[in-house]
Amino acid sequence: MDTVITPGRLRTVVVACTGSAALLVWQVVGWGPLSRFDVSAAGQARRLRPNRDLFEVTVMFGLRGIILTVCLPYLAWRWWKDRMLWPVVGFVTVLIFETGMMGAMKVAVGRSFPYQGDMVLEAGFLAFPSGHAGNVVALWGYMAWYVSLRRPRLKPVLWGFVAAATTTVGVSSWLLRTHWPTDLVVGFLMGGIALVATVAAVQATGLGQTATAVPARAVRP
Repeated sequence: MDTVITPGRLRTVVVACTGSAALLVWQVVGWGPLSRFDVSAAGQARRLRPNRDLFEVTVMFGLRGIILTVCLPYLAWRWWKDRMLWPVVGFVTVLIFETGMMGAMKVAVGRSFPYQGDMVLEAGFLAFPSGHAGNVVALWGYMAWYVSLRRPRLKPVLWGFVAAATTTVGVSSWLLRTHWPTDLVVGFLMGGIALVATVAAVQATGLGQTATAVPARAVRP
């Protein structure tokens, strides 16, 4: 992701992601062709008999508790060292934004999980969209953006990690049948909206420009 999110780029990303997500919601609720693809994909995953011990570990790249355990201590350390609170506020913002969108859509659609048997649309089940998918894009993405501001040379490595984690979570969740493919795609899209909107908001305040600034220190006379 580019360091600077212009208003035009923000608008393009939000419109594209929202439109794509709306199409997928229509397919799921209306039992369109993509819903039938979901059923076929789940059946294929069942036939492959994946190594659950492996994929139950790799799918945890999208687990919110693990991401918070890794990221919050680092952000707290940067806060203490740089005397700047905005990176923590930005992380909390993207977390709340992503979680809110996901929760509202889960309740609105009420889709069951693949491992529960036949696909049923009812309010008791909250599979759509995938929270793991949203977490990996929004939260790891925010960390990649923030750290790359401080260490520009690490930008390819950081975003490469986000791409690898996104792919790993998607494949793992599909093979374990913890989510339908469309759950994952919409999760990625919602996470992308939360990430880009939060980065744009931080940049609009001018706070992102202080990421590489050296905090003022007392100078002895």
